[in-house]
Amino acid sequence: MRASACSLVLAALALALALTAVTAFPADAAAPVADVATTAPLAIAGAFLDQLDAGDFAGAEARFTVQMASAVPAAKLKAVWDSLPQQAGPAKGRGEARLAKHDDMHVVIIPLHHEKAELLAQIAIDADGRIAGFLVQPAPPPPAAAPASD
Repeated sequence: MRASACSLVLAALALALALTAVTAFPADAAAPVADVATTAPLAIAGAFLDQLDAGDFAGAEARFTVQMASAVPAAKLKAVWDSLPQQAGPAKGRGEARLAKHDDMHVVIIPLHHEKAELLAQIAIDADGRIAGFLVQPAPPPPAAAPASD
């Protein structure tokens, strides 16, 4: 594994470890949800990432549950978010958000496109619309191409 990829994984793990006590949700995050009431979690997650991109870490922290804010205060959030371009290169946009349900939480999964890496942001949102978990990790590699048939 290249040094930069290793550093990115370590940063993702550091954030994941900080959040372990707050909430746990799997990468595949159960079955997708597709009703009109789920548009709020997508909007919350998008606005949260917009705040991070704008450097509004205090505003982003204000969206957290009490437990999440205690585990990941604005300064820690800033340190992790600011480290992403250093490790993965400049941001090149976001992919289409997916929404899943896990226990009593909505989990929004948003691909983050960077120059040197593809990442996934996972944002767990509780029934009150507060962010109860946040994880950034490397995206899984794309599936291998099927062998050509003769």
